[in-house]
Amino acid sequence: MKTTEVAAMRGTGDRPGDPPAKVSVIDRGAAPDPGLVQRGIAAGLRYRLAIDSFFGASHAIRPNGEKHTHSYRVQAVFVTENVDDEGMVAGFREVKNLLEAEAKRYANRFLNEIHPFTVVQPTGENVAAVIFRNLEARLLEEMPGGPRLVSVTLWENPTISVTVEAGGDAA
Repeated sequence: MKTTEVAAMRGTGDRPGDPPAKVSVIDRGAAPDPGLVQRGIAAGLRYRLAIDSFFGASHAIRPNGEKHTHSYRVQAVFVTENVDDEGMVAGFREVKNLLEAEAKRYANRFLNEIHPFTVVQPTGENVAAVIFRNLEARLLEEMPGGPRLVSVTLWENPTISVTVEAGGDAA
C-alpha cells in the first residue's frame, strides 16, 4: 500500500504554534480520487488573492485646488478558504470582473462629478474607501458565501498609495 502525504497548514488543536497535521491519501493501486487529493492539499489553508486594475481620472481638492489627472492603480485583496475541484480560488474570474467594473466607473472621468465626491473630497483615502464599500456590496450581492474583501490599495502615482482594510476579524 502506497501512501501519499500532503502537509496541511492547520494545527492539531486550537492553540497557536500547534504542529501542522498530515493528511494522508491512500493509493491502493487504483487511480486516486482527485477530489480527495485536492481537499487534502487545501485543508486548513487560507488563500489571499490580489487583483489589480488601472484607470486614469482627474480631480480637484476643494475649495481652490486645481483640476489634475492621475493614472490610478487599484488593488483589491480577497480572502477565502475555498478552492474548486481544480485547486483554483473560487470566484477568481468573478472578483476580477467586479474590480474591473468598479475601475471603469471612474475611467476618464472628473471624480468631483461622481457621487459621493460631489459632497466629500475626492482624496485618495476617500476614493479607496468608496471603491472598498462598492466592491464589498457587490461581492455580497453577487457571490454570497464567496471570497471576502479585506483591503483596497489605491496608488495615485508609482510611489504614493493608501490602503483601506476591513475592520474586525475579516482578515
